[in-house]
Amino acid sequence: MLVDDSSTDSPSGLLGIRSRMHFSGRLDVFTSGQHWSLYLYMGRLIWATGGPHPRRRWHRYLTQHCPQLNPGAIALPATDTPCHDYHALAVLVKRQQISPEQAVAVIRSTVVDVLFDIIQQEETRPVTFKSDADDLLEASLALLNAEQLLSEVQQQWNTWRSLGLADHSPNLAPVLRHPEQLQEHAPEKVYKMLVSLVDGRRTLRDLAMLMKQDLLQLTRVLVPLYRKGLVALTKIPDLTPLGVRSEEVPTSGSARSSVPNSGTTRFGIVSSSPIAGSNNAPLIACIDDSVRECQIMERIVTEAGYQFIGIQDSIQALPTLLEKKPGLIFLDLVMPIANGYEICAQIRRVSVFKNTPIVILTSNDGIIDRVRAKFVGSSGFLAKPVDADRVLAVARKVLPIHD
Repeated sequence: MLVDDSSTDSPSGLLGIRSRMHFSGRLDVFTSGQHWSLYLYMGRLIWATGGPHPRRRWHRYLTQHCPQLNPGAIALPATDTPCHDYHALAVLVKRQQISPEQAVAVIRSTVVDVLFDIIQQEETRPVTFKSDADDLLEASLALLNAEQLLSEVQQQWNTWRSLGLADHSPNLAPVLRHPEQLQEHAPEKVYKMLVSLVDGRRTLRDLAMLMKQDLLQLTRVLVPLYRKGLVALTKIPDLTPLGVRSEEVPTSGSARSSVPNSGTTRFGIVSSSPIAGSNNAPLIACIDDSVRECQIMERIVTEAGYQFIGIQDSIQALPTLLEKKPGLIFLDLVMPIANGYEICAQIRRVSVFKNTPIVILTSNDGIIDRVRAKFVGSSGFLAKPVDADRVLAVARKVLPIHD
């Protein structure tokens, strides 16, 4: 049964009423092209979904609360199937891949984010909302006190608004605008953090999780820099489903099909032996989400007698490197989910790769990129599109082939 609740004052007020009525079903909230859904069972919150970044939110909290998992290896539908992530959590618990407590932590963080976004919307722009008592979710994972969570999130919102950010969502991504002036206005520790992590590809919420900081604590640091015009806040899209982009898949008869690919493909990983030479030849890895770029690099290095492994899925990068142990790593700077800086820092934290050359591939070779790269331990830069002579010059210098 679908009920129009648009006469009620606010979605949060309606949620409180539904909680006290021990309502079971779905509460939908609509505003300015956005849509959220809250699921209740006997007045308790059991799940929440919707908003601009459902996949980003899923990846963030699975990473935070279930560190033993690889979020990129958990297949979610490409379409916005209702509550597909909730059902995925239920399957993970059933298979004992995560504990019930971890599932509850993911659910709670998700619900808090959605409630915050709803409260921000209802206080800054018109909203409409409906409830449907016929849309029920299995209530086996969590039963959260709706009114208690509302009170907690309302306090967060009040603090957020007091920072002068009522019209700015935590789903926005900070971007450095004047890095040359930033060092003069920020403490050295904050400056290093900003140039290493703030690249316009992570939201404020993503950064807080990555840095293991409270969102409000992180935002307090950034607000003075934002007011001075040194940091901007911008909208970014949700994460896309992992996989090869259709425009990069070589087709039969195309020019790309002439690029050799003698290896096997597994989870976006391509491995090749040298075109001429021994399987004992040095191994070079290339981490780049572009299939075409990996194929170009593969052709260059295998024709020169090296073995090659290409990794398109940044989530698989470190496990694959640990398995294969290449002698040289080329690393693309701009990738979804985790960028080159983050991956480079992760690699350097592993002792076996402490001295392995890591060369960053980028089409934007600016001073700020070089500073960031130095902080995370890269060995050098190569401009994109890659040039065969330059690639081989680096390879032969750090990883010579001995007859």
